[in-house]
Amino acid sequence: MHFSSLFRAHRLVLPFAFLLACTAITPVMAEPPADGAATTQPDKPKHHKKHKNKHKHKKTPAQDGTEGQAAADGKPLPADTQVKADPLDIGKDGNVVIHGLPGSWQATVLDRPPAPPPPVAPSAKAGAGKLAPGVPLQPLTAEQVAAAASVAPQTPVSVSRVLIPISARVGLAAFRSGNRFLIVVDNVEPLDTSALRGDGLFSTLTVDTLPDATLIQVYLPDTRNLYLSQQAEGWVLGDKPPPGNAYGNRRILIPQTDDAGVLYPMRKPGRVLAIKDPVSGQKLLVGTSAFDDGGVLSFRKGQGYDVWPSVEGVVVSPNAPDITMKATARGALLMREGKPLLDEGVAIYANDVDSEWLGLNNLSDLAMEKRFQAAQLAAADSSPADRFARRLDAARAAFSNGDALQARAILTVALQDDPEESARPDVRFLLAAAELLCGNMDGASLLDEPWPEAERRATQLWRGLYDASIGGQNADAAHTLALDFKRIESYPSNIRAVLLPFAAEHIGRYGTPQDMAALDGLPAEPVYDLAKAFKALRTGKRKEAIDTFQKLETNRDPVIAEKALEQTTALQLSDGKITPEKAADKFESLLLDARLAGREAMLRLLQADAYIRARKWSDALTALAQAKAYAPKGMDTVMSSMLSQILLNIARDSTGESNHDALLHDAAMLRAHMAELPTGPQKAEVVLAYGKLLMSLDLPDQAQQAFSDAIPMFDKPDLRALAGNALATAYLDQKQPALAANILTRTDDPALSDDVRAARHHIQARVALESGDQTTALGLLGADQAAVSLDMSAHIHENKGEWAAAVADLRRMAETDLPPKGVLTPAQQFLALRIASDASQAGDKETLSWLLARIGSRSLDGDTGRVFGLLTAQESAAKVEP
Repeated sequence: MHFSSLFRAHRLVLPFAFLLACTAITPVMAEPPADGAATTQPDKPKHHKKHKNKHKHKKTPAQDGTEGQAAADGKPLPADTQVKADPLDIGKDGNVVIHGLPGSWQATVLDRPPAPPPPVAPSAKAGAGKLAPGVPLQPLTAEQVAAAASVAPQTPVSVSRVLIPISARVGLAAFRSGNRFLIVVDNVEPLDTSALRGDGLFSTLTVDTLPDATLIQVYLPDTRNLYLSQQAEGWVLGDKPPPGNAYGNRRILIPQTDDAGVLYPMRKPGRVLAIKDPVSGQKLLVGTSAFDDGGVLSFRKGQGYDVWPSVEGVVVSPNAPDITMKATARGALLMREGKPLLDEGVAIYANDVDSEWLGLNNLSDLAMEKRFQAAQLAAADSSPADRFARRLDAARAAFSNGDALQARAILTVALQDDPEESARPDVRFLLAAAELLCGNMDGASLLDEPWPEAERRATQLWRGLYDASIGGQNADAAHTLALDFKRIESYPSNIRAVLLPFAAEHIGRYGTPQDMAALDGLPAEPVYDLAKAFKALRTGKRKEAIDTFQKLETNRDPVIAEKALEQTTALQLSDGKITPEKAADKFESLLLDARLAGREAMLRLLQADAYIRARKWSDALTALAQAKAYAPKGMDTVMSSMLSQILLNIARDSTGESNHDALLHDAAMLRAHMAELPTGPQKAEVVLAYGKLLMSLDLPDQAQQAFSDAIPMFDKPDLRALAGNALATAYLDQKQPALAANILTRTDDPALSDDVRAARHHIQARVALESGDQTTALGLLGADQAAVSLDMSAHIHENKGEWAAAVADLRRMAETDLPPKGVLTPAQQFLALRIASDASQAGDKETLSWLLARIGSRSLDGDTGRVFGLLTAQESAAKVEP
C-alpha cells in the first residue's frame, strides 16, 4: 500500500524515501500485551470526553433497577412502576399479550419523505390485538418483572425471536433506553399486533398503538444485546444474531455534512416522529427507515442535541428548542431552525473509533494545524501525571491533520516512557492506523487483532484497509470498504485524500456488483479515474476501461501511470494481442517505475504469470522469488499457488523424458522449491510428482520417502489412495510385498471411487503374485480388461505353462496397444514377440496368422526382429504358398 504521494504539499516526499522514513522508527508494540483482554469494556453508550461529568441524567426507576430489586424482595412496586396484566388479554398459546402506555405519551409526525407511500387510514373498529390511542398503561406484575430479571444471558428460552409483521413500505427505528429496548413503528400502515408475543425474555414485551406510531418495548434484565433484522415477512427481533447472517458486519448509518445540517443517509427513509422516551421522559426525534440500514454506533453530544446509539434508524434528544429533524428523499436531516447546524466533528463521526480513538475532526486545515500546535505545547508543559494523556492528544491531533509520521513518532516516545499504556485499545489502534498510513504493514498488523465488542464494528473499516494493503483477502476487504466507503468521505481532507482513492481502486478491482455501487458519484478528480476504469472493466465496458488505462499511462503521478501500464499490458496479453514473452519483457521494462511506486511484488507476479503462459519454468521461478522479496504476508497464498503450478508443470513435462541429465535437473528444481510450499494438498501433489521423478531416475529409496511424506498431506481419500498406490508400487519394485500390502490397507477408504478402487486391484494382484499366491492374484484381476491387468494375468499363465490362456490375454492387449499402422515402439515390438512366442507354444496358428497381418510389412528391430521371424517363419511360408 502506498499512501505518501497524496499527503499535503509540505509533507510530500519521494515514495521510497517516505517508506524508509516510516521504517526508521522501531515499533514499540509488536505483540499485544498478555492482559490486553482486560481492557475490554462493556457495550454501553459513551459520552464525548470533553463533556465528562458536565451532563448527568436524573436517575429514574428504569435506570437504577428498583423494579427488579423490589420484585426480588417481594415488596409492592412504586405507583409509577407497579403494573398488572389484563386478565382478559390471553393469547391462544396461553401467553399474556402486554401493551399500553400512559395517555400523555403520544407520537407526533414531524416530517415525512417527499414521496411517501399513501397512508392507510386506521380502521374505526379496533381489530384483535390493536388498541385505540391513549389506552392507559397496563403495567407488568411484580412476578413478571422478577421472572424477566432472572433470565440469565445464557438461559435458553423456547422463543428467542419475535416477528414484527410490517411491509417494506413502513419505517422503523430501534434503540435502547435504560433497561428497555424500544422499537418505534411508523403507523403509515396499520400493524397487526396480535402476533407480537413471546416467552422467556420476550414475555415482558409491551405494545402501545398511538395515532402515528406503535411503540414496542422489551424489558432487559441485564446488558445483553438484542438483534434486529429485516426479512420478507417483516422485521425479526431476537436475543441471538440471525442465523446465516453476518450481523457483526451489517450496515450502519454514516452521517454526512449537508448545507442545512447533518444528513443520516437511508436507502428508503421513513417518516420522522416525535415521541417521549418512556424511561427518561425526554423528547425524542426519531428518524425511521424502511430498509435495514442499521443505526448509530455511539452516543454523541452536540450543541443543543444528543444523538443516541441505535440499532436501526436515528434517535436525537433535542436540548434546544430550535433543533429539529426533517425527512428527505436521501434520509433524515438534523437541522437548526433559522441558521446552519454547526456540527464541529461531533455527529459526523458517529462512532468512538473515529472521534475518540483516532481523534478525527472535520475542522479546516488551518484550524487543525492550530489544534496540533496547541496540543504540542500542552504536551511539553504537562506534569508527569498528565504527560501521557497530553502526548496522546498531540498524536491524535497530528493524525487528524494527516501527519501519520508525526503521530507515530509522538506515540513511540510516549510509550517508551509509559509502556503500561500500550494495553489500552485506543492507543494500540491509533498506533496501528498510523503504521498503516506510513506503509509499515508489520506495525499495522495490530489492526487484525480482536477489539472490544462495543467498538468492533467501527474498527472493521481500518481492518479492511489493512487487508486490502497486504492482499490475500481481496474480495472480503473490498466488501468491508464498500460498507463504510461514505465514512471515509467524511474524514479530514488530508486523510481522505490518501484513503479514498485507495479504497475506491480496491473496490473497483475486487468488489462485487453490489459493492461497486458505493463508487457511484465519485469525485471528478483524475485521482479517481483508475478506480472508475476498473469498475468499467468489471461491468462489461471493456473499451471504455482500456481507453482510460491508456490515457492514464502518461499521468503525472508515477504510481497511477505504472498501474495503468501494468493493466494495459495484462489486457493485451489476455486478448492475445501480444505474446507471453513480449508481455514478460514489457513488465521487465516497468521494473524501475514499479519499484518507485512500491509495486515491485505485484509486477513480478504478473511477469511470473507471463512466463508460466510461455512455459518458461526457470524464468517463472526467478520472477516469483523476486516477488517474494517484496511481497507483504497477505500475498503468501497467491505465491504458493503459483509456485505449486510451476513445479507441477515441471514434473509433467518430465514425463517420458529419456535424458538422464534433464530428469536430474528437473528433480533438483522440485527439491529446491518444495520446502517453500505450506503443508497441505498443494504441496502433497508436488511431493508426489517429485517421487515419481525419483522412480524414473532409479532412486527407489528416496522415492519411497517422498511418497510417505505426501500421503498424510492429502485431504481427500482418492488422492491419499493414489499416493498409497505409488508407494506400494515402489515397495513391489524392491520385492517388499508385505510393506506394499500394509500401505494399501492404511490408505484404503470406503469412500474410494470405482476408478481408484479398480486401479488398486492390479497392485493387490502384484502383492499376491510376489507373495507366491497366483490363484488369489488371478481372482483379483478377474475380468479386468485394463492393459496392466491383462499383462499381469498373462505372466501368471505363462509361469504356469497355460499358453492358450496367456495368448488370449496378450491378444486382447494387442488389439488396443498394437496399432495396425505406423512405426512400432520398442515396447510394442516386445509385445508382438511375446505373442508370437506364446502362440507358438500353444500351437495357435490362427493367432500367429492374425499377428502377421497386424504387423504387415513393418519390420522389427535387431534381435527382436530375428527371433520374431523364426517364430513366425512357418506361418509366413504357408501364406506365400500357391
